[in-house]
Amino acid sequence: MAEILAVASGKGGVGKSFFSANLSMSLKLAGNDILLVDADLGGANLHDFVGLKIPGLGLYEFLKDKIDIDKVITRSPADVDFIGGSSDVLGIAHITNFEKLKILNKLKSLNYKYILFDLGAGTSYNTIDFFNFAEKKIIIMNSEPTSIENSYGFLKVALYRKIELFLKKNPSMSDICKRLHSKSMQFPNINTIYKEVCAVDADVLQEIRQIVSEYKVGIVLNLIKTRKELNVFYGFESVTKKYLGINIEKLGFLPYDISVSDSIKLLKPYYLNNMKSDVSKCMDDIRSHIITKL
Repeated sequence: MAEILAVASGKGGVGKSFFSANLSMSLKLAGNDILLVDADLGGANLHDFVGLKIPGLGLYEFLKDKIDIDKVITRSPADVDFIGGSSDVLGIAHITNFEKLKILNKLKSLNYKYILFDLGAGTSYNTIDFFNFAEKKIIIMNSEPTSIENSYGFLKVALYRKIELFLKKNPSMSDICKRLHSKSMQFPNINTIYKEVCAVDADVLQEIRQIVSEYKVGIVLNLIKTRKELNVFYGFESVTKKYLGINIEKLGFLPYDISVSDSIKLLKPYYLNNMKSDVSKCMDDIRSHIITKL
């Protein structure tokens, strides 16, 4: 059964799709069967990064037109199997929970070592649920304050969503679930959730603590120009541990390189055409850390 990797970001413009596409190439070159999926429902553009001018058939056709999953898989010029998304179909970003599970279960059954989801930026239900479903969770960010703030917000929403779905099984936790669902700001940190859960059922508290302790996320910094920017890793790690109680794996960073922008404009797969570059070498290091640390 395939292992799912999910790449997310708290905001757009941090290089998430570039990272996802080139990570898939690095994984493939290292001998792993890999399927790259554009799961940015409603904002699909991942095909540009693997050398495809159009996304071809994709998740929309699988869900709505009942086309077999094998028929929507394309071999890209980047030598990576690819499933495109849809950005010009009204409502595709708002799939039902049944459709979400259909995608996940069908993809898990495919004969690949890894299936890599490039998720939409932000905190939509679909993005969060796809992220939480993945065995290996990766957030890409840069050193800008807005990116750091939104990445923390993304992690908070994702963790609280996982806790909420678990607590839904217990009728006595319905009030806490409602508040987690509607106004998570009522719980500024994980300890405030612990306190309220404990007041209702101390046994459930231990299960929640277990969920939090096992919630591991990898962080990648992109567009790094100076070594000083790497301090973002340690500040972010400290804050997420203090307020959310989760463990962050520092997977690595990608340096800023103007040739990346040139490659994107030409619709050329960067990694395959620049394998000796610092960016590609860092990508290989990150790939190794994802496999061994997450």
